[in-house]
Amino acid sequence: MTQSVLYTGGAGRMGTVLREGLSGEFGRVVLYLRETVTEVFEREEVINGELHDLDGLADAMRGVDVVVHLAGIADEASWDDILTSNIEGTYAVFEAARRAGVRRVVYAGSHHVVGFYPASERVGTEHPVRPDSYYGVSKVFGEGLARLYHDKWGLEVVCLRIGCFRPEPEDVRQLSAWLSHRDGVELVRRSVLAPDVGFTIVYGVSANTRGWWDNREAAASIAYVPRDDAEAYADRFSPDDPPPTVHGGAFADEAYRGGVW
Repeated sequence: MTQSVLYTGGAGRMGTVLREGLSGEFGRVVLYLRETVTEVFEREEVINGELHDLDGLADAMRGVDVVVHLAGIADEASWDDILTSNIEGTYAVFEAARRAGVRRVVYAGSHHVVGFYPASERVGTEHPVRPDSYYGVSKVFGEGLARLYHDKWGLEVVCLRIGCFRPEPEDVRQLSAWLSHRDGVELVRRSVLAPDVGFTIVYGVSANTRGWWDNREAAASIAYVPRDDAEAYADRFSPDDPPPTVHGGAFADEAYRGGVW
């Protein structure tokens, strides 16, 4: 109850689920939003502003312990849009956090930083990145920026390589990449509350039997132990459905079909 938390992007699809699941668990919750929000949960307050307003963002972060950065484009888009939202916006969040004396940032990254790995290969956090899109590149940038702000200014950062955050898996690929709502809430809870995280990267994924990612770091660094398994939904999909070829799915498939990678 002593933690104070600020969400960027807290009114989005993922942010709304997380806020509801964590409602009442933190002493103070700030929603930094560019738009209005229809529902405010227990102990939440809303501050309207733009990510690129560094002074306004830093003011909103005063007295905040942990920033959960969810804002940004969550799909592939033009380079100009990705640059503005996911790269310049992410810089603003880290710089504002430094100026405001925030202790920790929980950064919502993506599994698309490793999207070009073949589906036959299991990948850990130590593997070189292989982004599958401009979106994936922006999340690689965010991880690099997080490392800089930790090493140079001592900011604690948990980088979450989030899989497919859905109530249930929607296709065969998500049997490997699914993050359930219940596990997603627990992932962010542990990312906020775990002591002494330093700089860490974990995969935001459930305990999927067909999982592609070695996520032992998650248990060791933030005590995240997922409970759900997409295999419970496997019989919903036809055995004739084509299997995934790469971790990133459609983000990488065009280049994959052309033999580029």
